[in-house]
Amino acid sequence: MPGLFGPGDSSGATQPTPALPAASCGTGRPVRRAGWAALLVVEALKLRRSLVWSIVAVLPVLAVVSGSVNFAMNQAVLSPTLEAFTSQVTLFYGLFFFSIAVALLVAAAWRPEHRSSSWNYMATTPHSPAALALAKTTVVLVPLAVMQMLLVIATWLSGLVLLHLDGGLPIGFTVCALLAVVAAVPLVGWQSALSMRLRSFAAPVALGLAGAVIGIAVAYQSRSLAGLWPYSLVTRALTLGSSALTDAGGLEWSSVGPILAWAAAGGAVFWALLAYAAGRATPRA
Repeated sequence: MPGLFGPGDSSGATQPTPALPAASCGTGRPVRRAGWAALLVVEALKLRRSLVWSIVAVLPVLAVVSGSVNFAMNQAVLSPTLEAFTSQVTLFYGLFFFSIAVALLVAAAWRPEHRSSSWNYMATTPHSPAALALAKTTVVLVPLAVMQMLLVIATWLSGLVLLHLDGGLPIGFTVCALLAVVAAVPLVGWQSALSMRLRSFAAPVALGLAGAVIGIAVAYQSRSLAGLWPYSLVTRALTLGSSALTDAGGLEWSSVGPILAWAAAGGAVFWALLAYAAGRATPRA
């Protein structure tokens, strides 16, 4: 019997995929449904050999390198502090790299399901398409959080070792990195819906790139517009307290609270859309 979605290796080779307990298939035994935790475990196991970990490792390094080069080339106008350096890193990362990273992570998570017709095997399982899509999307938040931790560590090392900056890493930088994971919940749901519907790996990533470009224009027009557009919401979260932007906002509750509220509202909308689209996209037996 095929795995939950079939082959789980991004290389395309047919390899065993963790499978969930399935229906009795005429044996007379009662159907045994796996719980939500089992769904999450299966989807997490699929990520072990996927592209997501390469993305997790590369994107923060690119952001830190670009921020380090920009900081080194503008030392005449920038304060020689870690606070100024972290603002340069989040300037590039918040405006561009993070949204692209989310699009790549989600597309990589869905890629194995589109390399064959394994998504259609859902019709033979006792699990709803919505539950499976939501489980796959939920586990993407784990590598996303790891990527944020790598960003913090790489930024600190670059500032200390390469740029020889004194002092500790600003706590606000770490808070914003973690806040961005929460703010990304709507964006992850939206990109997952795109990656589920579009079998191409590149198409949802290209749409994510376009969304990020629009998000740059929208992010600082108004807080309401930034909250409605998920690409702008993550930009706002990552650049809070940045000295590189005049209207980035601070880390006080009046700036953090609206981001959390928009993340909750947007998450409910886009994840509900994902669940609805999963049911429409998958034939049932």
